[in-house]
This record gives sequence, C-alpha cells and structure tokens, in this order.
Amino acid sequence: MPRDNEQKEANENEIISDRAVWSAIHYLDPESETDRRKSDIAAAITVLAIICMYGVIIVYLHQM
Repeated sequence: MPRDNEQKEANENEIISDRAVWSAIHYLDPESETDRRKSDIAAAITVLAIICMYGVIIVYLHQM
C-alpha cells in the first residue's frame, strides 16, 4: 500500500493549474497574445461584413 500512496502523491504534485500553463506560454511566446487579438479583430470584421451584406440583400428585396 505505501507504494500506491507514493504514486498518488506524485500524481497530485504534478498537476499544474491552467493559469500557470498560460502564464508560462505568454512568458515564452509574448507574440501569441497579439496574434490572438489580430485574429479576433479579423473575425469581428468578417461577421460585421456578413451582417452588412445580409442587410443590403434584405433592403434590396423589399424594394422589389
């Protein structure tokens, strides 16, 4: 039994929180955050463009 307890304690000590992992990633690759922001901005612009096109189509169809 002591061997199982030692293994369980070792596994519990190896657990790393998500916050620690993300802070390590940002420390090692500070540009990852700017890449994420750029992709978020691109996604927002794409969504707005689709909404505008949809609105133009609705207006065009109502005028017919």
